[in-house]
Amino acid sequence: MSERQERLQNRLQPEIREFRDNCRTLQLATVDSEGNPNASYAPFVLQEDGYYVLISEIARHARNLQQVPRVSLMLIEDESGARELFARKRLTFDAVAEVVARDDARWSKAVAALEGRFGEIIKGLSNLKDFKLFRLKPEQGLFVKGFGQAFAVSGDELVDFVHLVEGHKRIDTGAELTSLADAPV
Repeated sequence: MSERQERLQNRLQPEIREFRDNCRTLQLATVDSEGNPNASYAPFVLQEDGYYVLISEIARHARNLQQVPRVSLMLIEDESGARELFARKRLTFDAVAEVVARDDARWSKAVAALEGRFGEIIKGLSNLKDFKLFRLKPEQGLFVKGFGQAFAVSGDELVDFVHLVEGHKRIDTGAELTSLADAPV
C-alpha cells in the first residue's frame, strides 16, 4: 500500500465505520429468478462475517434472496441531515446472501445482537416460522462522501481504498467540477 493510500485509509476508515454504525437499516436491491427487480429495506446488525437481517419469506425481497442470492446493499444518509440531496453520503456493496439455519451458531449470535440493537420485537419475530435470518456478505463497494468524493472499498474490513478519479465534467468546457458551486446554472 502506498503512503498516500495509507493516509487516505487512516482518514476514511473511521469516518466510514462511524457512518455505518449510525445507520440502523439498509436498503436492499434484489431480483427474482426472472430478473424482476425489487427495492426494499431491513433493519440490520453487523457481525464480523457480514450484515445480518431477519426478514419474513412472505416479503418479496426474502423470496428473491432465496431464488437469487446476489444483492446490492445501500446505507444512506438521512435526507433531513443531508447538506445536499443530490450528493447524500452513502455506502453501497455488492453482496452474496445466505440463509442461516436456526441450528447454526451464527443464528443465536446474530439474533442476540439484533435483539440488543432493536429490542423485544426480535424475540417475537425470530420465533415465527416464516422469518429467516440472512447473512449478507459484502464484496466490493463504494463510499460516496459527496460530489467528486467517491472511494472504492473492499468487503473485508473496508481496508482497500482507491479514490475514483473520474469526476463530473461540464458539458460546455469539459472542466472537472470540484464542488456543486462549479455546476452550470
